[in-house]
Amino acid sequence: MKIWWSSLSLGTRLNVLIQAVLIIILSVAHFWTMRHISDGILNAAERRASVSADGVINGMNMLMLTGMISYPENRRLFIKKMSASEDVKELRIIRAKQVQDQFGPGLPEEQIQDDMDRRAIETKRPQFKLIADPKAPALRTVVPFIVSTNFRGTNCLMCHHVEVGSVNGAASITLDMTEDFEAIKYTRTMLWLGQIGLQILLFFATRWLITRATRPLINLQTTMEAMQRSRSMEDFTPTESSHADEVGKLTAAFNKMSEALRDSERSMKLAASIYRSNAEAIMVTDENNLIVDVNPAFTEITGYTRAEVVGKNPRILKSGRHDNAFYQQMWQMILRDDHWHGEIWDKRKDGEIYAKLANISVLRHSDGSIYRYVAQFSDITEKKQKDELVQWQANYDPLTNLPNRRLFQDRLEQEIKKAHRTGLPLALMFIDLDYFKKINDSLGHTKGDILLMEAARRISSCVRETDTVARLGGDEFTVIMAEFSDIAQTTRVAKTIIHELSQPFFFMDDEKSYYISASIGITIYPDDATDIKHLLNHADQAMYAAKGEGRGCFKYFSESAQ
Repeated sequence: MKIWWSSLSLGTRLNVLIQAVLIIILSVAHFWTMRHISDGILNAAERRASVSADGVINGMNMLMLTGMISYPENRRLFIKKMSASEDVKELRIIRAKQVQDQFGPGLPEEQIQDDMDRRAIETKRPQFKLIADPKAPALRTVVPFIVSTNFRGTNCLMCHHVEVGSVNGAASITLDMTEDFEAIKYTRTMLWLGQIGLQILLFFATRWLITRATRPLINLQTTMEAMQRSRSMEDFTPTESSHADEVGKLTAAFNKMSEALRDSERSMKLAASIYRSNAEAIMVTDENNLIVDVNPAFTEITGYTRAEVVGKNPRILKSGRHDNAFYQQMWQMILRDDHWHGEIWDKRKDGEIYAKLANISVLRHSDGSIYRYVAQFSDITEKKQKDELVQWQANYDPLTNLPNRRLFQDRLEQEIKKAHRTGLPLALMFIDLDYFKKINDSLGHTKGDILLMEAARRISSCVRETDTVARLGGDEFTVIMAEFSDIAQTTRVAKTIIHELSQPFFFMDDEKSYYISASIGITIYPDDATDIKHLLNHADQAMYAAKGEGRGCFKYFSESAQ
């Protein structure tokens, strides 16, 4: 039923509803009219029966005045004559008990025969009963005789020794209702025929009115269906309407909306073309940060197709290089500023880690709630590697991978500032390898480089991770020790370095062991100096003082040794 109703057109549904309402209204009017007509006919029959019964009472009164009522045959003859009246099917006189007690029981037909006779005498009110037999409909009426001192000029007490207002008897008359029921039946038939004719007339009238009223809407529907089939607004043609009513206004509004959609579609096609041809990857997520769309560049960079990522969280690209604090700070900025720009390390589908430069923007609804997140990014791995190489070459020694002189000075400057803030001392060591030139000249630069790399490793193993070991050039190394507890700590480190460097060196193609030593100069911030220049000079002076004492030892800077 629901499917059938949904399949009907708007006009048909409206017409069906109107016809249903009209059927209900006309049916109610029909039954109301028939009820009143039937009640009128029945009331007329009751009045007719009451008049007939009243005539019988009058006749009995005349018999009583003439004394002829005492003879049963006279009463029967009277009843027979009265029964011969048109529409009268039965007529009886009922004798009440008080009359029976005074004048005898009377004729058998004058006795109380049923409850209707009894109620009329007991209640002193006329009783009516409709016998709705389709073949022989009738109306029976029982009218009581009320004792009165002036009943149509006659004093009932002249003959009857009873109380005034009591009941002497009743007249029972049954009228034939065949013609009345035929009239009701005829009226009902005519009303039904009139209702059907009116219903048909109203059906076509309402159908014509609905069709006329809904024609502009049907035109709109046809236009919209054509637009849906074409899936494009390019071929849109405005719908014409000469109406100035609500439908006409609706048509005009639809035309304006469709024209706006056509312009919007053109803009969207242009945007989609730019979106798909963009060299940068674009990823769109919903308010729950689930991916809803990506462009071809996204697949080229990440290796994931659109089908593989739609509905998933972008965390599938997570490389693991960033901690939770990084992402928390990033999301705080996105939600606060509706934008974030920065570098992120992510992982491709094949597991390769890559760097990307990303711009993330937030699109919101008019009420301020989030509609979409749009991330646009490019692969900067190669550029970053080049930048890192340039950065490394500018700051690190290519042989030992230790900070070079440039990075050493920068770190020393930072550590001096830090020591100034904390009030903790800083130690600077200058290390010069003794006898290195002899080995380098005799064995060649290749083995000399190997020795330098091993020396760098040994020196780095003697200091803390927070300390800085740098190579200034040749066989000169430095160590920056920040925030040490006391001089004894720097002394232990210097002794350990000297010990490690005094151990034999070996080369893979040479079973012979080679020995070098180290001369170390140490200066302390802020005791010896408070700026880079003087710290470097003092450390250099202390180192040469160690060499002057026979090498293989360390010396602290002192003013007296200058």
